[in-house]
Amino acid sequence: MRTDTVLLPEQTVIFLSGEIDLGTVGTLYEAVRACLDTRPARLLIDLHEVSFCDCVGLRALLQTKDETLRAGTDFRIRGPLRPLVARLVDHTRTADRLGLSPAAPEGPV
Repeated sequence: MRTDTVLLPEQTVIFLSGEIDLGTVGTLYEAVRACLDTRPARLLIDLHEVSFCDCVGLRALLQTKDETLRAGTDFRIRGPLRPLVARLVDHTRTADRLGLSPAAPEGPV
């Protein structure tokens, strides 16, 4: 996974790309902690380039949200989510907890 952080006056954006899993969540945690040290009003995590996220990655995103809110910083996730990530969020019913709208169903209804 790759992270790029952009500091803006109104928020800090962490762009993630690649896979969020057991082998990469440490990188996510490091980027978030460095961001929270700057005390931004809002932390925005951009997931539109994340190709895969497993349960460990999802847990890391949920913990990131909790840690960010405890620090007094607003938390947002931006997509759109790629199909594998959207499916994980849909199957685990964590869209609301992450602040996302439910994933659109795939294929004909």
